[in-house]
Amino acid sequence: MGPRENWGGWAALALLAWGAGPAVAAPMPYPPRTILLFVASWCAPCHGEIAQLPRLTEAARPYAVTVVPIDRGRATAAMLVGVPATQRWVPDAAALATIRDGLFGGTAGLPFSVAIGGDGRVCGEHRGVLSPGKVEAMRRGCG
Repeated sequence: MGPRENWGGWAALALLAWGAGPAVAAPMPYPPRTILLFVASWCAPCHGEIAQLPRLTEAARPYAVTVVPIDRGRATAAMLVGVPATQRWVPDAAALATIRDGLFGGTAGLPFSVAIGGDGRVCGEHRGVLSPGKVEAMRRGCG
């Protein structure tokens, strides 16, 4: 089982640890060695990033690139049709709330991406449209 298939376990552990009280350090609910590309159906530049997904994926190697929609509905479903299932993460409402609290606090909006290092912690962020060069720089910044 790869890191993307184990997100549910990461999120469950994080939620359980947070419920145990402030003395417990919660594990990060993010998959290691991954670039998370946050998108929404109403975000025009996000559609452009999805169209470049093969190039972004190549630039990220050996990291994975995973698309994370932050909205739901028919428009989002249509947006994700061309994204391989192995490159999608559609978190449930509780996990999405955790993601918003943990990652989106300092961003003005979309497009927004984060790099997750081998230890499962955020090691890079990018606000704005991604290019293959920016993806590669994010990955390199994670060591």
